[in-house]
Amino acid sequence: MKSVWQQLKNYWYHLPIEYRGSVVIAIPLVCLMGSVVTYTLLRQRMVEAQSYVEYTNQVLAKSQSTLISLLNAETGVRGYYVSKKPLFLEPYQSASKKIGSDLKELEDLVRDRPDQERQVRLLNQLAGARLAHLQSLVRQVDESNGATTPADIDRMLAGKQVMDRFRSEIGKFEAEEQRVLKIRAEILKDQQDFNATAMWYGIALSLFGTILTIRLLQDLTKELRDREISLRESRSLIEAIVSNIVDGAIVVNPQGQIETFNPAAEQMFGYTAAEVIGWEWQRLLSEEDEATRKLLFYLPCALSELTPTGQIVQAVGRRKNGEVFPLEVSMNNIELDDDRIAIFRDISARTQAASALAAKAVEMAELNNSLIASNLSLSHSNRELDQFAYITSHDLKAPLRAVASLSEWIEEDLDEHISPETRAQMHLLRSRIYRMQALLNSLLEYSRVGRVNTPVITVDVQRLVTKVIDALAPPDTFTIKITTSLPTLQARQQPLEQVFSHLIDNAIRHHPTKVGIIEISAKDLGDRYEFAIADDGDGIEPQYQKRIYTIFQTLKARDLQENIGAGLAIVKKIVTAEGGTIELQSLAGKGAIFRFTWPKQPVIDKDNTIAQAQ
Repeated sequence: MKSVWQQLKNYWYHLPIEYRGSVVIAIPLVCLMGSVVTYTLLRQRMVEAQSYVEYTNQVLAKSQSTLISLLNAETGVRGYYVSKKPLFLEPYQSASKKIGSDLKELEDLVRDRPDQERQVRLLNQLAGARLAHLQSLVRQVDESNGATTPADIDRMLAGKQVMDRFRSEIGKFEAEEQRVLKIRAEILKDQQDFNATAMWYGIALSLFGTILTIRLLQDLTKELRDREISLRESRSLIEAIVSNIVDGAIVVNPQGQIETFNPAAEQMFGYTAAEVIGWEWQRLLSEEDEATRKLLFYLPCALSELTPTGQIVQAVGRRKNGEVFPLEVSMNNIELDDDRIAIFRDISARTQAASALAAKAVEMAELNNSLIASNLSLSHSNRELDQFAYITSHDLKAPLRAVASLSEWIEEDLDEHISPETRAQMHLLRSRIYRMQALLNSLLEYSRVGRVNTPVITVDVQRLVTKVIDALAPPDTFTIKITTSLPTLQARQQPLEQVFSHLIDNAIRHHPTKVGIIEISAKDLGDRYEFAIADDGDGIEPQYQKRIYTIFQTLKARDLQENIGAGLAIVKKIVTAEGGTIELQSLAGKGAIFRFTWPKQPVIDKDNTIAQAQ
C-alpha cells in the first residue's frame, strides 16, 4: 500500500503544474456538485414521503369529517323530534348538503386503492340510507300531532342499526388508513434518517476535499514560491552580471553574436548597445595584436570549445574612435540557456600603475623611514615631557611646602604677640599654598592622561565602584545606590577608577546638603557600556555645561568653595583617550546625570605599540 501511495505521489509531482492546479480547482467543484445533486435527490425523496403521509392524513380527516357530520345530523333530528323546534334541524340540513360531496372527495382520494374505494361506496350507500331515514322522521314529526306510536319507535330502531353499521364500516376504513399511515410515517422517518446520514457523509467528504485542496494548494504555492525565488535569483544574477558589473560584460549566443551589451562595455568601447547587437563579438578586438590573434583562433560559432571556460586571456581591444587598449577577456561558465557571458576588463590603468609601482614603493619606503624617525622623536619628546612635568611639579611643590612650614613656625613663635587678624592671614596664606599644590598635582595628573602605559586586565566594575565609594568615605547621611548590575570587562583599571572617583566625589562635594542621593547604573550598548552617575543636587544650568570640562574652570568662586576645577577635565580626557564619550544631562535645581561610554575592546595605545616594536 505504501509503495502504491509513493507511486501516486511521484506521478502527481511529475505532472505539469497547470494540470495539478486544474485538479486542485476541480476537487472542491466536484464536492460541491456532488453535494448539490445528493441534496436535491434526497430532498425530493423526502418530499415525496412527506406528501404520502400528508395525503393519508387528509383521507383520515375527510373520513372523520363525514362521520361527525352524520352524527350531528342524527343528533339534530332527535332534538327536533323531542322539542319540535326547527332550530335543531340545522345540523341535519347542513349534513344533507355536505355528506355527499365529502364522500365523493373521499372516493377520489382513495381511487388508486380499489378496496378502499369499494369501502367508500358502501359508506356512501349507508350514509344515504341514514339521511333518507332521518328525512322520513322529520316529515313524520311535521305531520304528527305530538303522540309517539310503536311504528315510530320501530323506525328509530331501524335507523340506529344503519348508523351502527355505518360506524363499523367507517372504522374499518380508518383502520386501513391508519395502517397505511403508519407504514408511510416509518418510510418518512427512515428517509429522514438516511438523509441526515447522507448529509453527514457529504459534510465529511466535503471537509476531506477541503483539507486535501488546502494541502495541495499549499504544496503548489510553496512550489510556485520556490520557482519564483529561483527565477528572481536568476534574474538578479543576470542583471548583476550584465548591468551592474563594473567590467564590460556581453551575452553571446552560440553563433558568437552579441545579444546584450552592458553600460560598462558601452563606456569601455564607445559603442551603444543598439550599434553592436548582432555583431560577432571578435569585432571588438584588434586583429593586429598577437595575443588577439591567438584568441581569435577559436571559431566564432564554437565558443563552448574555449577550454577551459573562465580562462582569462589578454588581448587588445579597439574602441569606436580607433584607439586600441589592453584588456583581459574571459568566457564564464555561467549558462543562460545556451548563451555565454564574455567579461572584458580594461587593464590600461593596471599597466600604467605597474610602471609607477616601483617608484611608489621607493617613495613609500622613504616615507616609512621618515615615519619611524618621527615616531622615535615623538616617543622621546613624550618621555621628556613626562620628566619635565614631574620635575617641574616636584620643584615647584618643594618651596611651597617650605613656605607653608615657615608660616606655621612664625605663627608658633609669635603665638602670644600675633593678632587675630594676622593669624587669619596666616591661615589664608597656607590655604593658598595648599591650593597651589593641588593645582600642580591636577596639572600633573592631566598631562599624564592617555600617555601612561597601563595594562589591560579583567575589571569587575561592581567591585571597583564599591572600592571607590569606600575610599571617598561619604557622610553617613549620604545614600549611594547601584541600581543595576555593573558588568565585568577587559579594560585599563586605573583610568576607569579615576573617572568613577572624580564623578562620585564631585556629586558628594557639590551637593547643597549633607543628605543626598547618588544612583549609579550601567547599560549594554553592544560594543560598549554606558555608565550613568545621577545625583539630586543643584544641577548645572545649560549655559555653563560646556565650561565644566575646561581645566581650572569653576562655577563658584574658590573663596566660597574650595575647588581646583580639574576633575571633569581629567574625566573627559580619560574617557576620550579610551575611545568613549561623556555627556551631561542637567537642569538648574533638578540634579545632574553624567553619562559616559566605555568600549568593551580597549583602544590600542599607539605610543606603547611603537615602543614595543622598537
